[in-house]
Amino acid sequence: GVNIVGNAAEVDITTTGTVDINSAAFDVDGSAVTIDGTDDSSITVTGSGKDLSLVVAGGGSQQLTLQSAGTGNNAMDLLASAGGIDIRATGAAAGEDIDITATGSSVNITSTENAADSIVLSSSVGGIDITAAGASAGEDIDITATGSSINLTSTENAANAIYLRAN
Repeated sequence: GVNIVGNAAEVDITTTGTVDINSAAFDVDGSAVTIDGTDDSSITVTGSGKDLSLVVAGGGSQQLTLQSAGTGNNAMDLLASAGGIDIRATGAAAGEDIDITATGSSVNITSTENAADSIVLSSSVGGIDITAAGASAGEDIDITATGSSINLTSTENAANAIYLRAN
């Protein structure tokens, strides 16, 4: 093989053209790694059944951050063109939640699947709260079923198992 050693000095590869590195595998090891591009860029894994992992390993108070300074309505686009998307916090404790916050904008959840359960909100051991805090008149919580029914069911054996209150 070929070894390029800079010891305590910097090793520079400078060109006005493209640097093309071809190998069976390519490893970059360093205490810190930075890749900067000034034009459209991509990291692509080509081939059926191949994966790309971005991993922060080692534990502790580590963080994986995906950030965009884009100003368009799709400044961050998470797309699975042929499969699903899972967001999981599997080792989380109480208070280590999955938070979706839109500062100064709305949160829209839309499904185009034609199924009775196309959107499901489920809690396996706790309750579900829908809150519109600080809302004014006309900023209501609307539940509309166009062409179908609204079913409220409670299995709690209590007189107030379903409670509607107008104040």
